[in-house]
Amino acid sequence: MTRSRVWACAAVLVTLGASGCSGSDTGEPLGPSGAGADGPAAASASGPAGSGGAAGPTGSSAASTGVGGSGEGAGGAGGVANNGFPAHWIDGTNCAGDPEVQVWEYDADTFILRQSPCTYFEANFLYVLFGDDKVLLQDTGTGDATVQPVVQGVIDEWLAKKGKTSIPLEVTHSHSHGDHIGGDYQFQGKPNTVVVGTSVDAVASFFGITNWPTEIVQHDLGGRVLDVIPIPGHQSAHIALYDRRDDVLLTGDTLYPGRLYVSNWSAYQASIPRMVDFVNAGNPVQWVLGTHIEMTTTPGQDYAMGANKHPNEHVLQLTFDTLLELDQAVKAQGGSPSYEVHDDFIIYPL
Repeated sequence: MTRSRVWACAAVLVTLGASGCSGSDTGEPLGPSGAGADGPAAASASGPAGSGGAAGPTGSSAASTGVGGSGEGAGGAGGVANNGFPAHWIDGTNCAGDPEVQVWEYDADTFILRQSPCTYFEANFLYVLFGDDKVLLQDTGTGDATVQPVVQGVIDEWLAKKGKTSIPLEVTHSHSHGDHIGGDYQFQGKPNTVVVGTSVDAVASFFGITNWPTEIVQHDLGGRVLDVIPIPGHQSAHIALYDRRDDVLLTGDTLYPGRLYVSNWSAYQASIPRMVDFVNAGNPVQWVLGTHIEMTTTPGQDYAMGANKHPNEHVLQLTFDTLLELDQAVKAQGGSPSYEVHDDFIIYPL
């Protein structure tokens, strides 16, 4: 059963592993200025209406009500109705009441964290994946929210449930833009923690990739194997992770319900079919999960760049059909990429 957990370190709401939020961190936040911006600082055009945009179910989220627990209360039932995801994520419309970081328990070994848009407009999604021997965190956010104690709280409760005393933490990244690595400083120097570097060489070395970007390798967390797929195009060190246990493909900023900024078109053209071919080779995908939401529930309609309030957000989860749609669109554009609005995403060459 999926459950929503509410965290507000240094605030008012802590409903899971309170000890994980009792510490303090030193160091100045590494904000998303410069390389951290995932797109141009300009308002995005709104696309035409269509029929295929996915509208999330209505209902009260545990993040906004302060209700945690079994998932059968506020937000829990809505999450089940929304294919195991919350009825809605913290969206910047209740900054006085929402926590800095929302934690959603997708299953007992998989957690999705959402940085509040109130802390920074990018409102990143982070992923925590437990194996028997190691736990992997993908991305650390912009550095404007207190993420490390939240992650530690999730780990502490997981350990207690499993009857374990410790587990190594691997801090990895979908890619190296500042809004995805800005919170690294909170994890550096922590016990039993490795923070992976952000260059192509560092990523390839950690995962054992010898032929970047064509080689797909396996990373075993202990009874839970992740396939690591290099997908440069948005950014040179970008990777996707395929979770064989949950049939979930984590695509970072390469595909999500929003503006798909492409800095290297030829690399992007090769990366999208690489993922498609991987799935078609016998790796089924239930959900494609990215790291932002920039689309509304109105098909083809996005929020303005920099908007820190997201009422009526598109759902986070996409499907393999969405990846196929992107693949077909990228191929159709050939060597002349252009801005193109779809119901669930916008192709945005830079």
